[in-house]
Parts: sequence; C-alpha cells; structure tokens
Amino acid sequence: MMKSFVTLCLILTGFLASAPPATAQTLVDTDDPRQLALDIYSGVVRRTEAASIALRLQAVIRIFRYRCTRLTDYQVFAQRTNIVDFKAKCSGDPIYGVTVASNGYVAVYGGNGIMSGFNRTDGLILSFANDGDLEGDSSLTVQEAVGSTVDRLELDDEVNVISVITIVSGTLGFIIVFGLIWWRAWKFKQTRKPRERMKPMAKHRVGASTGLKDLYLDESKEVTKNIYKHPEGFYISRGKRGKRRFFKSIFWAKLYATRGWRLFEISAPKRDDAI
Repeated sequence: MMKSFVTLCLILTGFLASAPPATAQTLVDTDDPRQLALDIYSGVVRRTEAASIALRLQAVIRIFRYRCTRLTDYQVFAQRTNIVDFKAKCSGDPIYGVTVASNGYVAVYGGNGIMSGFNRTDGLILSFANDGDLEGDSSLTVQEAVGSTVDRLELDDEVNVISVITIVSGTLGFIIVFGLIWWRAWKFKQTRKPRERMKPMAKHRVGASTGLKDLYLDESKEVTKNIYKHPEGFYISRGKRGKRRFFKSIFWAKLYATRGWRLFEISAPKRDDAI
C-alpha cells in the first residue's frame, strides 16, 4: 500500500514538472489601479522589461471592465512630463488608449474604434507571443529604413524620387541665386562713397496775415465742418486750435481739420487788396 502511494506521488510530481510554465500574462501581484499605474510609469521611465509592462497594462484594462483576453502589442506614442500615453492591442479587440501619470492617475479609453492604429513614426511598437514573452518590435535596420524612405518618395508614376530631387534642387538654386544678389548689393553699398543724407523738408511758412485769412474765409463757402472752399479752387481748413491753413486738396484739408497733420500745405495766394 505504501509503495503504491509513493509511486502515485512520483507520477504526479513528474506530471507537474512536465507541465508548461505559466505565461507572463496570467497573474499580477496587485489589483489596485493606482499601484499598477505607478508600476507602469516607473517601468517606462526606468526601461524595465517590456513583458512586465505589458502584464500590468492588461491588468489595468481588465480592472476598468474592458475585455482583454491577451495583450498582443503596445506602443508608447506620447510621453510628457509625468504623463505617459499608451496604445494597447488585445487579441480580437480594437486598440485601447491607456494614460498613466507619476501620481498614480490612470485612464483607459477606446476599444470601440475611436483610437487610430499603430503608427511607426509615433514610437516603438512592441509585440508579444502567446506565452507573454517579447516577440519583436518595429525597429528598422539601415537597409529597411532606406527602403522605407524610397517607398514613401515613390508616390506614383508621376511623382518619384527624381521629381522630388528636381524640386529640392530648384529650391536650393533659387536660394543660392537670391543670396548672391543680396551679397552683390551689400558689397556695392559698402564700396560706394557715402552720400549726404537728405535734409528734412523745412517747415512750410504760409506767411499770411490774420486779415488776409479773414478775407479769404469770407469769400469761401463751407463744404464740411471746419473746411471752406474758395472760388479760386483752394481750401481753407481750421484746425483744432483754431488756426487756418491753405490746401489744394480737400483730403489734406480734412486731415488737418481732424488730425492736425500739415501735409502738402500751400501758401496763401497774394492779392493787392489784402488788409
């Protein structure tokens, strides 16, 4: 009887020893979402094993009552100060979005098609096998990177690498020609003799007496507020301080009346009967 019992125990021990090992995505040591978020965040910052991060991402998705039979891929597509955003793909389900922060904040969203697919330009995409071990990533060799660049440049029959090179060369040629023209102009400016600066226009003096202004104003007709037109065709404008100026155009007269700007002022016409 004892011999049969020992034999049975040996058989059970051998069976358990030959059983496949537990997968990496079966158990996690906590179901606290805050602690999981801290573990995930610190794992990304400290660059811990990707399988461990995947295990906790799967647990967080399940805690938020989303379906995740097995996490197959994830990507860190945005990493800001104290915040990391993931895209996570579970077997048979659309992509989830997971956000964790250094203070334990965690949010799970997506799973209904609102999240866009993985994009290699956003970050490294990590893929996991059925047993939870890291199977591969989206990193490229030098030859693959060159081939991918050429494929992106060869858009169709009309737009290919030669067309892109032609456009870039033409742009560079234009920049070089423009730079040469500017350099020649600058060189010419440095070598020529300095010229005298133009003296500012001297202040225009009307030289009309108050009596002459009164006489012209009596003969003029008011066309708008503080602006009068004389029969000879010129305008008299009264400024804000009551001073009267002569202009050929109503536009300049209006500027003086409203703004006080003395632009293109003319001298008062001379007359013999001036007081």
